[in-house]
Amino acid sequence: MKYLDSNMLYKIKHAYKYIKLLLLNFILCLSIVFCSSCEKSLDYQLENQQSKIVLYSFPMPDSILKIHLSYTTDILSQKEYEEITKAKITVQKNNETKLSYNYPEGEKWLSIDGISIDKNDSLNIGVNVNDSIIISTNTIIPEPIQILMVDTSRVMEFNDENIEEEMLQCKLSIFDPSGVANYYQIRVDSYTDKYEDGNLTRSIETIDIVEKDKVFLSRDYEASLLADIDYQSTFDDLLFNGQYYYITFLIPNSYIENSGSEEKLSLHFYLFSLSSEYYEYIRSVSEQEAFREDPFYEQSNVYSNITNGLGAVAGLAFDLDSMVIYNNFK
Repeated sequence: MKYLDSNMLYKIKHAYKYIKLLLLNFILCLSIVFCSSCEKSLDYQLENQQSKIVLYSFPMPDSILKIHLSYTTDILSQKEYEEITKAKITVQKNNETKLSYNYPEGEKWLSIDGISIDKNDSLNIGVNVNDSIIISTNTIIPEPIQILMVDTSRVMEFNDENIEEEMLQCKLSIFDPSGVANYYQIRVDSYTDKYEDGNLTRSIETIDIVEKDKVFLSRDYEASLLADIDYQSTFDDLLFNGQYYYITFLIPNSYIENSGSEEKLSLHFYLFSLSSEYYEYIRSVSEQEAFREDPFYEQSNVYSNITNGLGAVAGLAFDLDSMVIYNNFK
């Protein structure tokens, strides 16, 4: 893992973007010259690979188990996925078979009632397709780590446009269990309750937090140090394993401005505890998205923990804390 000071990383990223822009312009000029001088057309053939079975499920405690099952699409298909037929799903919890279920045709996500999911449960999902192809995977539901406190204060900070503005600084404190690697994700939602014509309405928005803490600067390899990758506020406990720790982040003032006297705004802080499978999956998806159209990097592979197939089955859990920012109801 690599860690850089946030100000130094900011300068490196902007210098990198400038150099990359110059190189892109150079490549574009070469392409124009090459295409204008080329008299022959090159024939090529796209070969479709054999379809593979795709399985997704992200189980959480006290929630309904949902499973997605499909085939991969060929390279020229406009479909997001190909429907699967004649598939049977078997779900085991803690090595005990809980159900065997025929996957219904046409379902994008199958909701399975009757299986209670709790922390530390081991889930195994197996799929038999046409009595010939068998895929399987397993995950363990992590134990949610408690949010001990959220401390807030008003600070002046520079935004992405290098303009100083007032922001809400948040310090979320936790105690990280020792002796084991833990993986986390922070999400903050704003809930706005407003009276309009005597009726109460509620709107919910996920806040794009400013990742101030050094734990967010963890990078798995050198290339991602320069690439502007949004890892969706995920991080590991490498810097604070077995310790109390305050995770620091900022909320731009635009998210918490009071627009009326009959409005109440509250912030909901989610601390997700992630299985290693979910952590690897979400970060690999973020890297693939960041490198998708970048000519300077090879395409990264999305993490999969499905034997004989593709996709991810990964457990997670969360703890929640909240606070009211404005309470101006008449």
